[in-house]
Amino acid sequence: MNKNRFPKSLQAGDCIGIIAPAGQIQDSIALEQGISILKGMDFEVKFPRNLWPGTGYLADTDKNRALEFHKMWADPEISALLPLRGGFGSLRLLPFLTPNDINREQKLLLGFSDITVLHSAIQQTNTIISLHSPVLTSLFKISSESRQRFYACLTGNWDKPLETKNVEVLRDGPPVQGRLIGGNLCSLLSILSTPVDQDWKGNILFLEDVGEPLYKLDRMFTQLWHSGKLNQPSGIILGDFSINEEQDSLEKIRFHEEIWKRVLELTESSGMPVWGNFPIGHGRDNLTLPHGADTLMDSSTVTLSFK
Repeated sequence: MNKNRFPKSLQAGDCIGIIAPAGQIQDSIALEQGISILKGMDFEVKFPRNLWPGTGYLADTDKNRALEFHKMWADPEISALLPLRGGFGSLRLLPFLTPNDINREQKLLLGFSDITVLHSAIQQTNTIISLHSPVLTSLFKISSESRQRFYACLTGNWDKPLETKNVEVLRDGPPVQGRLIGGNLCSLLSILSTPVDQDWKGNILFLEDVGEPLYKLDRMFTQLWHSGKLNQPSGIILGDFSINEEQDSLEKIRFHEEIWKRVLELTESSGMPVWGNFPIGHGRDNLTLPHGADTLMDSSTVTLSFK
């Protein structure tokens, strides 16, 4: 695998298509702010003339959301697809997605959280690199470093080594290599044993989640251990798992330490390197990662290198 798997990088004036494969609009101000940020980066933005009608907790019907994805994916004016938000619903699109149509185009899919399902679907069909990144309505609230990283990855600098502050090396080890895959923990569990479930063996797995109590996270990690998947990666990178933004710093530290402890227990036999506190997740720190890229995970320098 090499750089040829990365779709064409964006330049000033290129168009980003806004899709809503999951939840409906909750905050129109965040929508407007996100569009303003993209335009400030010198990108054009394309979205439906009539915004998504909403059906319960979804942006539209399953068929309409899938149709929107395919239309935007095939649109020659569009260079990248950025979801409105996550939430729930991407899993329901799978019966309506056409692998042949996805394979026909080489363009960037962005997003995180529930969009993890679509990243996995792309990997299982097209095998191009996608970007695990903020969604449109989170662009205004992320840190300046996260926004700069988002822009750098869009414009072709996704493969520069990523060395971050405050990452905890929970289990050391020699450098390991593999494809960088993963995303939202709940979403990954939802695709176990489905056609878009990826092979974790020998790959580098990154995980994040939000709003899940400790006992549920314990249960999810334990389920992955029982399935045999948790000990298959060559390395694991744990991001943010905060309950919410109101969780105080000491409570957050203890919460994450319990998660780290459980993952180390479950992966003890593998001896794989495990990192914690990596800046990905639903908070202000959400650094864009090249999902599917060949990656070197070096614990001695706490650096990710891509190719």
